[in-house]
Amino acid sequence: MSNPNYISTSSSVSELVAALGREERIVASEAPVWCFKKVTDIVEGVELRLSNMAGGYPFVFAGVNWPSSEQLYLCGEFTDSTIQQELLSQTSGYAAKRFIKAKYKTLVRADFTTFRLQWMLFVVWQKCLGNEAFRKKLLSLPEGIILIEETTLDTGGTAQIWGCKNRELIAYRKQLTERIKRHSNNLTKKALDLHINVETNKVRNIGTFIGQNNIGKILMLCRRCLIEGIEPPIDRALLNTANITILGNSLTF
Repeated sequence: MSNPNYISTSSSVSELVAALGREERIVASEAPVWCFKKVTDIVEGVELRLSNMAGGYPFVFAGVNWPSSEQLYLCGEFTDSTIQQELLSQTSGYAAKRFIKAKYKTLVRADFTTFRLQWMLFVVWQKCLGNEAFRKKLLSLPEGIILIEETTLDTGGTAQIWGCKNRELIAYRKQLTERIKRHSNNLTKKALDLHINVETNKVRNIGTFIGQNNIGKILMLCRRCLIEGIEPPIDRALLNTANITILGNSLTF
């Protein structure tokens, strides 16, 4: 039985906004969780592709074509347009974070944590506005589910800011993966990977998800706003005071 106190795709805009930045402890057996990690994760027959790293959702913002929302988000961490151009030039959000942000991590804005949640909300909303396939993906998700970015094995300091950890679930899925491999010698690697993907993602009712899950909340908030035909209540005043520049151009919110 789902817990009515949990934030879900059925929650109101005000409830979702109020939950941003709040730590959650979601008992998996009590909640209809749809968690995602890889861009290829399949839950209930749906390839989620909800991560900022997911390709295939280009959009235009500030006159620039962005291959992924991750690249635009990362640009907000820096003021140097040369670094931003390097981030943009990468073939994927993963490459931008892994190779470019890592190289310049000492130059990340000292005040970035003061506006990162609102910047992320703004960036994801720009992807919603600018990419029809992404809008359709969000709108295709069922009412009443809880979207969670699963970050158990992430070693970065923001793993429980953007997602949730659930070590018991991941340990079980690891054991399940090994059992599947032992009994699937006749499958090709591609077929085996798909089988593991589907079967492990069926198991979502073990352990407790702990973290702020801000990516999950932002996705659910944007989905609700698309349904209601309104914009998310982005703190534009905060973003204006942050003086964000993209490729040498100051943004006005």
